[in-house]
Amino acid sequence: MRRGTNLPWVGDYNQAVVLDGVRRHPGTSRTDLAAATGLTLQTVSNIVRRLIERGLVQEGEPLLRPGARAGGKPRTALAVRPGAALAVGLQFEREHVDAVLLDLTGDVLAVDREPLPDPPDATGGATGGAAEAAVARATAVVRRLVRTRGSADAVLGVGVAVPGPLDFAGPVRSSAINLPGWRGVAVADMLTASTGLPVLVENDATAAAVGDLWRSRRVGRSFLYVHVGAGIGGGVVVRDEVLRGESGNAGEIGHVVVEPAGPPCSCGAVGCLEAVAAPAAVVRRYAERVGREAARAAGLRLAERSVLDDHDRLGVRAAAGDEVAAAELRTAALAVARVVLGVVNVVDVSEVVLGGAGLRHAGERVRDAVRAGLGLAMTREVHPVEVRFSDAGEQAGALGAASAVLHEALSSTWVGVHVPAREIVISPVAPVH
Repeated sequence: MRRGTNLPWVGDYNQAVVLDGVRRHPGTSRTDLAAATGLTLQTVSNIVRRLIERGLVQEGEPLLRPGARAGGKPRTALAVRPGAALAVGLQFEREHVDAVLLDLTGDVLAVDREPLPDPPDATGGATGGAAEAAVARATAVVRRLVRTRGSADAVLGVGVAVPGPLDFAGPVRSSAINLPGWRGVAVADMLTASTGLPVLVENDATAAAVGDLWRSRRVGRSFLYVHVGAGIGGGVVVRDEVLRGESGNAGEIGHVVVEPAGPPCSCGAVGCLEAVAAPAAVVRRYAERVGREAARAAGLRLAERSVLDDHDRLGVRAAAGDEVAAAELRTAALAVARVVLGVVNVVDVSEVVLGGAGLRHAGERVRDAVRAGLGLAMTREVHPVEVRFSDAGEQAGALGAASAVLHEALSSTWVGVHVPAREIVISPVAPVH
């Protein structure tokens, strides 16, 4: 649990510390919180009283202390009040937008998915039509999720996970190179105008890392989140702090060069990890090796919007004995493993978390390659590096984006620098009858 301070001018920080402690450890008591945070019992009691008055925390049954004398005052269990604060999370992909409604307790209350129309400007020009159509569909999803709760009173905002790069200088703009037609799109302003809610925008891989961090009860974690979707991205967390970089675009591991003489990448470089190991690259190489007619006969559609489905098909074929499919998937997995090893050596994390739709049928190959590659990590004799799959599934980005909204509003460690419309402020929550 994070440590607080008894200095009088940081009351909001202390409140966030206490609330985060209650959230991560339901059933904790005021005495436990004081011991864990370093705050005085009186300070904790005052903060808990305010949190209860605001409807964010509730008291439960008294807890008898082990070894307590008869007649001693029992501790009272504290927990976050379900439904007190909610957030919507959106994750934009090429073919669809995923959405979740997340509770402050970490429970997913509702999920939704809306298919996106074909972009009107498939060349990726500056018309903005593709983004406008996507935002319109996303707005409909947000409204559906909010209606499941009856009203938007408890919804703090909308978190958006979108591929990079993002420009946070002024109105947040997305030029997602993996979303055709997105160039300088003011996605936050557009969604704020259409939903009437504050909007927070995050890189999709960083959002997935945020979600993994926020929903975990462990503290002091250091990990690399590897997101494989249409592209490949990363989110880095060091001792519970998300590394964002100078412009908020840290973690773009998909654009680490792995083959200097390799294929051109959409970012303008050549031989990037994404150009070598992303699902589109695997499908392209397979079609080149066996021929497009044979690839179609194998069940591949070879269309831009079918890349993930085609990639899944190659995973199935590899498992059934297709040696070319297995070889291409192995090449991609080894490339991912090489980059992961480099990142682990640079930032010294103890976990690698794998997630994204691109791992539906290739995940075990990537996991095994990463585990093997980390056998050469510089810190291998100091501490192990766990490699595991995200438990958030394909909605990791949406979950992370919703988590980011709650964390911005309620956490002790983040500053709300990504909210362009207005500051997210917790207001009193009406009691539920």
